[in-house]
Amino acid sequence: MKRYSILIAITLLVGSIAMGQNQSSIIQPVIEINGHAEKKVTPNEIYINVYLLERYDGKTKITIEDQQLQLLKLLKQKGLNTDVITLSGGNASYVKIPWKTKKDVLASANYEVLVATADEAAKVFEAADEMDLSSCNISRVDHSKREELEKEVRINAMKNAAEKADYMLEAVGSKRGATVYASETSRAYPVYYESNIRGARADAQYMSLDSVKTRGPEFEVSFQKIELAIDVFVKFEIKE
Repeated sequence: MKRYSILIAITLLVGSIAMGQNQSSIIQPVIEINGHAEKKVTPNEIYINVYLLERYDGKTKITIEDQQLQLLKLLKQKGLNTDVITLSGGNASYVKIPWKTKKDVLASANYEVLVATADEAAKVFEAADEMDLSSCNISRVDHSKREELEKEVRINAMKNAAEKADYMLEAVGSKRGATVYASETSRAYPVYYESNIRGARADAQYMSLDSVKTRGPEFEVSFQKIELAIDVFVKFEIKE
């Protein structure tokens, strides 16, 4: 009797193992989909490079510090809130120039001015032009909530993939199941633009760009909106 019990137990065990192997060998059908989403946003961080160079007015040297104060004073006169304007940088260098029979040293420095709108940027350029600064240009643009915006675009890309899967499977009488795989395949970063402002009254060249423009008394400032684009690759199970 024991021998029969053992044989029955072995038979049942082998049978259950075989069934498990058969079940595990069943391949779950999936649908592979690419999803895409994009969003354009107006930059609220505009970085402007300002180059300051010491110079002489007659025999009086106009220092870098004097020009900083003059720049901030002009911006305040033009209605900008100088408390929220960031003036950073100041990488200094020195240039020797002939002055009568002696050698003098003039300092130069690059500063970065951060403003929030194209209108504020135009006022910075106006001030730079009035001060006859040797160089002033937009170096880059960004958005203070770019990470949150990119998250929103990623979610929309996944929704786009799910929507595609739904109507494609519906056409053949199936339904979308669980997500079994997802990856981000590409990401478009903001493009940074540069435009020289020196000589704005005469022949400065500005970007002919996408829908962010403002015009000052002497010139137009324009720059492109930030385009955030995300592509994803997703696999969904197919339910009958």
